[in-house]
Formats: sequence, C-alpha cells, structure tokens
Amino acid sequence: MAGDTSVWRYLTLRAVIATIETRRLRLTRVDRFRDPFEGSVPKKQIEDENPRLIAAASGATMMNCVPDEDPWSKMTRLRRARTRSSHASCWSASDESEVLWRLYCIDDGCHGVGVALRTTLARLKTSVAAHDLYVSPITYIRYHEAPAFTDVIAPLLHKRHSFAAEHELRLLKVDEAHYRALGQKDASVSELSEHICVDWVLSDVIDQIIISPYAEKNYEDLVHEAINAKYPNLADRVVLSELPERQDPPNF
Repeated sequence: MAGDTSVWRYLTLRAVIATIETRRLRLTRVDRFRDPFEGSVPKKQIEDENPRLIAAASGATMMNCVPDEDPWSKMTRLRRARTRSSHASCWSASDESEVLWRLYCIDDGCHGVGVALRTTLARLKTSVAAHDLYVSPITYIRYHEAPAFTDVIAPLLHKRHSFAAEHELRLLKVDEAHYRALGQKDASVSELSEHICVDWVLSDVIDQIIISPYAEKNYEDLVHEAINAKYPNLADRVVLSELPERQDPPNF
C-alpha cells in the first residue's frame, strides 16, 4: 500500500476532543469487537489440524496417559487468548465512505453525525513507530473456502469478506507476556483493560478533521467552535465533508 494512501478514522466529536486533550491514541481489546469471527481461522485449518490432534489423542490413550486438557479445547482456548491479549485501533484506507459515517458516528443520537480524522498511511505509521505496533491492512476472506493461515498473528489481521467495504487498516498491539501467561491451563491471569492508550499527538499526524455530511449547520458550527476555542492551531484543518447535499445538491 502506497505511503500517500488516505486513511480515515470515524469518531464522535467527544472522542476527537479527548484524543487531542490527552495526546493519546486509544486501542480496544480485540475480543471486545462486535465481530464474533475475530481471531478465528479458516475451515481448512481446522480440517488440516484434526489428523494431528487425533493422532496425539490416540498416542496418549495407547500410553495410558490422560492429558490434562482435550487438545481441541486447548487449541480453541489459545486462539481466543490471542484476542484477549491484543488491542487494535481501526482505520479505513480508502476514499470517504458514506457507509462508515453511518456505522461509526452517532453524535446527538443521529447515526452518521460525527467527525473523521484523515491523514496518510506514511504519517500514521511514523506516528506509532515507537510503540511496537503491527500496521497492516485487513485481508478479507471467505472462511469456508480460504487456505489455512501460516502465521500466528494472521487471525487478527483477517476478517470476513462481507466486511470488505470497510477497507480496514489495523494498528495492532500484542501483549506476548499476557498471552504466554494465558497459555497455562487454569492460570489465574488478570484480564487486560478493555482499552489501552499510546502517546500520540493528533496535531502532528492529522491533515484534516472532517465534519459529517449528515450534520446540520448547528453541529458544523459546534465543531468549529469546540476546536477553535481550545486548539486554534487546528482550526484551519476543520472542513466539511464533500458529500453533503446542502453543499453540492443533486441535479435533475
């Protein structure tokens, strides 16, 4: 993906103000995302693993050795542990998306009303280089047809093909020490926080703060006033989306 690729993050105004004030970027624990397929593997991978697990179980039986955990259950537990030990910040590497405005912005109780941060892939990567993050586009697959994964992180960087409209670029932080601790069956390990934050100065990264195309004029004014009152150095980066009908009405 070219470094000048535009990347977007769709948010509420409150979230943007918090990001500016704290000078931190928030990441969410992957198992808290709404997609139940997060961290899962293709059907082919399960089919490939079954003979090995069956052989291991048979060998244990022949040696009259009772394993402390069913091998299939262990495999599932370890895969789910990856999602409990990882946090991500999700961006969109594409043009402005009407769908994503409606999905991720809900200011004033109205779906589609909010703001978006826009920068380039190169600037975003540079801004998190010190934090040991994976920066990768999500690969969209059909899980019932796709080949097996060959990398342990791959389940966190793939999603179902039906999500492809998101064009997600994921910033991923994996806590390997926490994952290893969870690897022990019945280990008493505290859950990681639902959110973690890394140092991140919005004004050093963002090219524009874009107001939703579904915002009324009073919301547009509110955003300008909120940014200008506390962060006048960002005022000239606040712009209205190119999509609103009142700015570029349809022609008949």
